Amino acid sequence: MDYDFDDEDSEISDELESGRLDEEAGYICNSCGEEIVVPLDYSQGQNQEYVEDCPVCCNPNLIFVEFSQDGQANIWSRAE
Repeated sequence: MDYDFDDEDSEISDELESGRLDEEAGYICNSCGEEIVVPLDYSQGQNQEYVEDCPVCCNPNLIFVEFSQDGQANIWSRAE
């Protein structure tokens, strides 16, 4: 099933509840090497970029999230 990112929020909720979409994903902090798990927000678009401080070492990371058409998340980071 292809996921349409322009659909209403209720369809996203249905997909999450059915287990077809992940609620969280992890990236590796570029400063301390810890895996950091973050919630996924499908409502913010297919390609996302934001800054988040590592909860372990407090250094900022630039987080990238891309969703495939079937809703699978690819997440990675780089030092800000």
